[in-house]
Amino acid sequence: MTARTALQINMHPLDARHVAYTLEHQLGVWSGQVDRISLTVDSKRSRSGRYRGSDYEENRDRLYGCIQNLANRYPKIDIVEVDYSSAAREAVREKYFSTVAAVPEKAFDGGPFHAYFFGLLAANADYVVHMDSDMLFGGASQTWLQEAIRLLENTPDALFVGPLPGPPREDGELADLHRAFPGRTGLPVPTRLATPYPAYRFQSVSTRIFVLDQRRFHARVQSLDLVRPDAKRRLRALLYRESPLSAPAEEVLTDAMIRKGFYRIDFLGTGAGMYSLHPPYRSEHFYRELPRLIARIVDGDIPAAQRGDYDVNSSMIDWTEALLQKTKSRRLLRATRQLLRV
Repeated sequence: MTARTALQINMHPLDARHVAYTLEHQLGVWSGQVDRISLTVDSKRSRSGRYRGSDYEENRDRLYGCIQNLANRYPKIDIVEVDYSSAAREAVREKYFSTVAAVPEKAFDGGPFHAYFFGLLAANADYVVHMDSDMLFGGASQTWLQEAIRLLENTPDALFVGPLPGPPREDGELADLHRAFPGRTGLPVPTRLATPYPAYRFQSVSTRIFVLDQRRFHARVQSLDLVRPDAKRRLRALLYRESPLSAPAEEVLTDAMIRKGFYRIDFLGTGAGMYSLHPPYRSEHFYRELPRLIARIVDGDIPAAQRGDYDVNSSMIDWTEALLQKTKSRRLLRATRQLLRV
């Protein structure tokens, strides 16, 4: 039976270390606002890149131990492993890509593709609160989702809504409206709406966090198209033995919004509202500090330099260790090792 609302969280065995802390936080914020909770576990290992990882089986056991423990405490939870059978892939194609001959399992970079749409299908709800497993939330208004649904009902050109990206600044402005969107150039600057709280209209959507009106999608979008990667991306896919058929899911969804004249609206909402934060890096320091980081967000202990920014920045956590792994020489070394392994 189709539910009115569902929380749907995508996760992967390589997420186990942060899921141990983030999942309970997410459930505390959202479980009381939805009818169903679907934890979508993608256990298919990529051939290369950050989605391949080491200690894969150990992380898989750790992840399942964590989510099963929480499922025993939250009766709304349904643990769903992503099904890659031909029947499941055809069901996803019929539901979301009916005009496309075949849907790839992975995006060109080995990242999840089928898994995202399988998760939306398995959630089986009119309004799906989708998020990645590392998302963090402040404000935690328990009326936010109902406000989001009313906003969708009253805004015919909105396909997605979401929490405000980053804790609000006093003036309600976003810190960086011109940040590039992967695979797209020339997207318009988000438009601030005339509401009592900060709210913005975007012409893009991220798979990190969104609320999707599935009925509106099926009535007015009907079918997504794959987005062909450019030559550089196709070459990368071939070198790493990944599928060159499509760019990541968020680019596919953004392309559909632009073609059909839809928008995404992110807003804070009434009272304390709801905002999202995303930790952009991983390091041993990050894992040690994650419980404290979550506690600070829940308590509203947000420095001024973090306000208006949707990525957790260095005002809240020391990223020095993580950024050392992002130097050009380190990235080149990792890429070389991956190529040799492939």
